[in-house]
Amino acid sequence: MSHRLERPIVVGVAGPGAGDLPLTWAARMAARTGAELVVVHASDPESVAARMAGAEIVAVSAVLEAEEETVAGLRQHVGQLAAELGIAARVETRRGSPVNALLDHQEEAALLVVGTGRKGALEEFILGSTSLGVAAHSRTPVAVINPGVDLSSLTHGRVGVAVDGSADSARAARAAFAYAALTDSSVTALTTWYLEMVGGYVVTEPDSPEWARLEAERTAMVEATLAQAREHHPEVEVSVEVRRGPIVPTVKQAAADWDAIVVGSRGLGGVQGRLLGSVSQRLMRSAPCPVIVARVG
Repeated sequence: MSHRLERPIVVGVAGPGAGDLPLTWAARMAARTGAELVVVHASDPESVAARMAGAEIVAVSAVLEAEEETVAGLRQHVGQLAAELGIAARVETRRGSPVNALLDHQEEAALLVVGTGRKGALEEFILGSTSLGVAAHSRTPVAVINPGVDLSSLTHGRVGVAVDGSADSARAARAAFAYAALTDSSVTALTTWYLEMVGGYVVTEPDSPEWARLEAERTAMVEATLAQAREHHPEVEVSVEVRRGPIVPTVKQAAADWDAIVVGSRGLGGVQGRLLGSVSQRLMRSAPCPVIVARVG
C-alpha cells in the first residue's frame, strides 16, 4: 500500500442486505487504505408512511418500528463486517434526505460511496435518486457501484479514466492517478472517436493516413490532459488507449479489465450547464466496475 487515507470513507446504506455491494466495497477499501468506515443510514418514516398509504393504511408507528429493526440489523451487520476486516467503523443514523446526509460528510470524507438500481418501492423512495444526487453535487469524489458489479472480479490492478480533452477530464485524470497511487494500481487513459470526417469523408479504413492522423491527434490530446496528473504521481504506471466506437459501449468494454473507472461529471459529451453528463449517468448504472465521479467544482 503506497499511502494511507487519513479521512474516512463514507457509504450510504438503506439497511442490512439492501445494497450490500456498496457497503462491502467501501469496507474493503477502508481495510486496504487504513481509513475509517462511516456508514450513513437516513430515512423519513413519516414520508414513507404517507407514500405507502395509497395502497393501504400504514401507521407511522409501524414504519418507525420497522425502521428501528432495520437500524439494529444494520449496526449488527456493520459490526460483524468491521471485525472480519479489522477496520474501525461506525453507523450514523439520520432523519431526512439520504442525499443531504451524505453531502454533509463531503468536506471530511476522502470518498463517498453509493449504490444504484434499487427496485423495491420502499428502497426506491429511500435511495432511488441518491446516487445521482450525491454524484451531481458532491465536491468529493463519489464511487457508484451498480448491482451488476462483480466484486470478486476486481483484481486487475488497473484503474481506467475516460478522457476527452476537457478540464473536466483533466480533473478526472488527477483523481484516477490519486486512486491508483492509493491502491498500487496502474492507469489506463482511454479516449474514443467514432464518426469523424476528413476531407468530407467519414474515416473507416484502419490502414488509411486519415485514421493514423486521428489516432495521433487523440493520443497527443490524452497526453496533454494527463500532464498535471503525471507530475503529481510520477510513480504511477500509465498506458494510453485510443479506440473507435460509440462512447458508452466502448468504455464499458474496456472497463471489463479495470477495477474502477473515473469520469468527470460533464465531459465526454455532457451538455454545458447540466450537473451530471449523460455519459457519466449511463456508466454509473451499467459499468462492470465501480464508477468514480470527479465533479468539476
